[in-house]
Amino acid sequence: MDESPSVPASADPLRFDADEADAIAELFNIGMGEPAAALSSMLGEEVHLSVPSFAVSTRARITREVGGDLEDGSPVCAVRGAFTGPFTGEAMLIFPERGTLALVGRLIPVDPDAEAPGEMEQDALTEIGNIILNGCLASLSNLIGGELSGAVPGYGSGAPEAVIGSATDPVLFVRIDMALAAGDARGHTLFLLDIASMDAFRMAIRRALAGL
Repeated sequence: MDESPSVPASADPLRFDADEADAIAELFNIGMGEPAAALSSMLGEEVHLSVPSFAVSTRARITREVGGDLEDGSPVCAVRGAFTGPFTGEAMLIFPERGTLALVGRLIPVDPDAEAPGEMEQDALTEIGNIILNGCLASLSNLIGGELSGAVPGYGSGAPEAVIGSATDPVLFVRIDMALAAGDARGHTLFLLDIASMDAFRMAIRRALAGL
């Protein structure tokens, strides 16, 4: 594929062509496959993943979209961390509180009367987030031929707006929905890429596309 930086004057620099869009979906699908399989083995239950979707959006809009899919704006639990490399951004694993309790309940005893995760449940979700997020980043590193280094993911909770943010500057938003086979734990894996590194991301996608 031609990697010339020149584009028609009318072209939108934030728009991806069909081949690039397919490559992004395929890369994140591959990237999530191994860590999801590892989590499935750990939990003893199949983990279902949606087809990755992406768009240039804002944190405010993402908060509305993701928050609307969760439980009536109830608090969410998140494991998140920044990543750097050929392109930069933030990765997040987000579950509603009740979904978090159901998820980590596969690993540790959970009080059936608990309404929110305690310290042990938070630690368990953080470990799950570490497996999913850093596992995906490691897979993506191999696919694009450049190292993506993730910070140690940290736990946070609160309203979706407090967790995801309310800024209105554009970000490239990649979303993969997750669910346990039993259906009692549903959440999202989100990758928010800085627009400032869009050119580097596009180049990485083209290199990966050539190798797929």
